[in-house]
Amino acid sequence: MSKDKKTNSELIIDTLRSGKALRSPDITSMVAQNTGKDIKIQDVASILAKLSNSKKCDLGYLIKKQKTERGYVYSLVKEAFNLTPEQTYDLTRKTGKNRFTIEEALRKYPSLKKYVKSSRTKSAPKQPEPRAPKRPTNGAAAGAKEITGESLTDLLGELVKDITDQGGLNINVNLTVNFKGLGS
Repeated sequence: MSKDKKTNSELIIDTLRSGKALRSPDITSMVAQNTGKDIKIQDVASILAKLSNSKKCDLGYLIKKQKTERGYVYSLVKEAFNLTPEQTYDLTRKTGKNRFTIEEALRKYPSLKKYVKSSRTKSAPKQPEPRAPKRPTNGAAAGAKEITGESLTDLLGELVKDITDQGGLNINVNLTVNFKGLGS
């Protein structure tokens, strides 16, 4: 693919780099006007939803999305204009050889740090390690909920119904039941 042919995401980013706060219809018409390319408003809205979401795209940290009575308005934060267009495009990619990452952007332009969540700026792992559930220290189930015969019947009935609705399931169940007050 030749580098002269830009993706829809890159065309939208170029429009946001104009410095204006724009709605999806504005961006759609500006892209069509600047490139002569016919682009659908729903495609622009879908791409904007991805680009402005920092969980899906690092550029999302640098796009302001504000709700107005006429819909959402998108703009780049002013510090993002220090980045070159190519660096800005790279922030939309998760992989790629020699791409410009958000970490590099933060090192090169420290003023961007205020827009990036602190979890991304630390060198700690991205996701905390899952913890094993705590087990009671004594032999009995400390703080275990008492289940009456009626609620157990309801619970098991619901479980069987769910399994049946899913087309059946082969399961092994280990159930420990402690009865109080039986025997001597």
